Amino acid sequence: MPELPDLQVFSKNLLKNLKGKELEKVEVVEGKKIDAGEKALNDGLSGKHLKDVYRLGKELYFDFGKDALVSMHLMLNGKLILQENEELPKYTIVAFIFKDGTQLAMTDFQKMAKISLNPESNDTVDALSDSLTADWLEGKLAKSRSVIKSFIIDQKMIGGIGNAYADEILWEAKISPKSISSKIPKAEVGKLAKAIKHVLTDAEKQILKSHPDIISGEIRDFMSVHHSKRKTSPTGAEIIQEKIGGKSTYYTDEQELYS
Repeated sequence: MPELPDLQVFSKNLLKNLKGKELEKVEVVEGKKIDAGEKALNDGLSGKHLKDVYRLGKELYFDFGKDALVSMHLMLNGKLILQENEELPKYTIVAFIFKDGTQLAMTDFQKMAKISLNPESNDTVDALSDSLTADWLEGKLAKSRSVIKSFIIDQKMIGGIGNAYADEILWEAKISPKSISSKIPKAEVGKLAKAIKHVLTDAEKQILKSHPDIISGEIRDFMSVHHSKRKTSPTGAEIIQEKIGGKSTYYTDEQELYS
């Protein structure tokens, strides 16, 4: 599943390719996970120019102007494909077809990727929001009995952090993923807040450096610990892999356990 840094890059590249283009029509191939029908999408979007593409949490947003906002959640296997005047790709869920012939297709062989027209606003604090401060995080953690790995991937608590980057963040902050959230000392919470911002923004830079035009997929080869082929961390500690909260988790004994 694409995570926050991937989606950040996708949004920038999609905006670069599509900004200002006029939408001719929307074709819905698989409507199972679309909260508006093909007619509603076309009534709301056709003839409008794309103004912006941005990310919030784990979703991409396509802004066509007033009352013409589309959100897109790629889920586990959704992919985006840009092409020109071609037959739609296999497993297409929906395609946005622009007047100049450009087509943006969202595909998913599992048919789980989601589209919403004019979605309700999401009040969850985004992982890169200025609102995510050490004080804010300390207040939230103090009320939680969950392990920290489960806390930071909970999209109701923090928007955008997925399984892989949670491991990277906790390794950088040197906090064990099995630590009880409310037991983490204030000073370490401050390190965690900094690690969230640093790991995610640095990952975006790494992806842009190696795959500057990417709009689909996951780039993980630069990760420090969440890497199935890596045996030791950059500082030489053995990487341990186990299930925590049902998620495959990678960490080392360099990370302090607070319990």
